Parts: sequence; C-alpha cells; structure tokens
Amino acid sequence: MKLVKREIPWTDPITHEPLIIDNALISSKSSSYSIIDGIPNFIENISDEIQKQVQESFGEKWTKTTFANNDSEFEKKLKPIYLEMMGLKETDLDIFNNKTILEVGIGSGSSSRLWCKQSKEFHGVDISKAVYAVSDNLKNFYQNSILSQADINHLPYDDESFDVIVSNGVFHHTPNTKESLKNSLKKLKVGGFCIFYIYKIKSPIREFSDDYIRSKISHLSYDEAYEKIKTLTNFGKSLSKKNSDIIIPSDIDFLGIKKGTYNLQRFFYDYFFKCFWNEDWGYDYSNLVNIDWYHPKYCWRHTKEEIILWCNEMDLSIKYIKELQSGYACFVKKNSIIS
Repeated sequence: MKLVKREIPWTDPITHEPLIIDNALISSKSSSYSIIDGIPNFIENISDEIQKQVQESFGEKWTKTTFANNDSEFEKKLKPIYLEMMGLKETDLDIFNNKTILEVGIGSGSSSRLWCKQSKEFHGVDISKAVYAVSDNLKNFYQNSILSQADINHLPYDDESFDVIVSNGVFHHTPNTKESLKNSLKKLKVGGFCIFYIYKIKSPIREFSDDYIRSKISHLSYDEAYEKIKTLTNFGKSLSKKNSDIIIPSDIDFLGIKKGTYNLQRFFYDYFFKCFWNEDWGYDYSNLVNIDWYHPKYCWRHTKEEIILWCNEMDLSIKYIKELQSGYACFVKKNSIIS
C-alpha cells in the first residue's frame, strides 16, 4: 500500500510518532498496526469490556443493513433527519467548503454525505468494523475518504490538525462523553469549529424504562437482541395503527410530561420507553432504530447545562445548542489550545 498524498498524515495514536507504511503494516518506532483494504486498524485490542461490546454492537448494526447507504433512501428519508440532528439547514452546508474535515464515529458513512463532498480533505474514523464499508457505501458519491479504525480517545493525528470536526451521535457511546469530546477537539485547529449531536436526559419514567430495558438487552448478542427488540417495534406499530390522540390538560412537572395533544404512539415513545415506528421506513428499519438505542451498553444522556459547562472549561464559543426530541445539536468554536 502506498500513502496517498494528502495534507494531514496519520501519526501513532499513542506516541504521536511518524508512521511508515510497508505492505500490510503501518509502523512507528514503537508499534505496528495492520492494514486491511487500505484502512489501518489502530485498535486491535480493547481492554474496556463495555467499550468492546459497543464496538461489536455498532459493527454488527452497520454491516448487516444497507439502510442509510442507499443514495435515494438517504435523500428521501435520512437527509432531513441528519440535518436536524446537526442543527443545520441544507443552505448551511457551504460552511464545509474547502475545509479539512474529520468525522469522529463515521460508522458506515451514512452522515458523511452531508459534508464530505465539499471538503478539501475528508477523514473518517470509527471504533467498529463498519468503517471498512464506508468506501463502498460512498462510491457513487465521494471516493477520496481517508479512513482508519481508531478510538476517539486515541486518534491517529497530531493535535491542531483539522479545520472541522463532526460527530453525529457518538460521544455518548464512549466511557466518558466529556473526555471523548475533549480528546477529539484536541485535533481541531484553534479557530476551527465542531458540530456534534448527543443524547439528552428525558422524562423520569422514560429514563428508568430505558435503563431497565437496556440491562435486559445489552448482554445478548446482536442477533438475539434484534429479535428481542421486535416486541417493542410490534408495540409501536400497533399503537401507530390506532391513530389515536391523548390530551394532557396540564403539565405533570414531576414526571416531565408537558401538556398538549399527543399521538398515542408518540406519547408512549416520548415519556415511557422507545417504541419507534415509521410506516415509510418499514419493519426492519424501524426495528433497527430501536436496537440502536437499547443494545449499546454505553449510552449516556446529558443536560444543556452540562454541555455549557464543558464548553466553558474547554474555552469553546457556542454558536448554538438546539434542543431536539432526543438530544442536543451543538455547534462550537475552539478558541485556544486544549491541554
């Protein structure tokens, strides 16, 4: 394998020494890492058993479905959702023009279509084997992705390397959301910006139910969990078929329930447990959304106040923190070097 000429090289993720490529290995003075299909694996061993479970869960998810990687499906079904999750409108996408971009937690490349094509140079890392599907999934859209399998907390780049870092729903699936954000932002240039989405804390009953269901699901293999989760998908589908509304006449503050008129399925989804159903997406894809929530063991949720505190500690200017149904879309600018 020959190293493609580019602006930002890989460096050893532990020692930050230069790397040399020799056939199927990429090596520093201290370590060697394997290369498969042109993609180096910088995390061949994971000591954190929970993180390993998360790695395997998302690896299975993104390699067992074509959802989000079909060109027409992306445009019709997912592009509006991804734009909302990142707090953007389609007219905002020119902010990525001619920028060096790192996508942290690229998965199989489903979000990448929003920003990779405009980039000056586009890099993607993921802890899971899904990263090996990115090139194929983006082949009709973008062919110059620079990819590696790597840990967010040990990224294979020098500090202050990128103009932009993006991360769609990833930091909360690591051992510590704040530390993962911080370690990623070290690779961002001063004056650069980061756009990310993280989960928010929901109503008390939903929080309890989610943790309880996760405790019953996450120890199973992905295939076993996929079958088990179907009970929730079936329930969501059944409620959706009824097409009924429920009226909450006033806020129930201590349960976090706000007054209003709710579709019955949406009411259960928002305040009791995740039972996603989307008729346009169909059964398998709806079930995929539910297992995505319940199978990974690391699944932290946060408040807006926490995010603001992190930004103050890291000297980040906040352009926006937008509260969405399940999380926060955040846009921050880096003002100084993060130690």
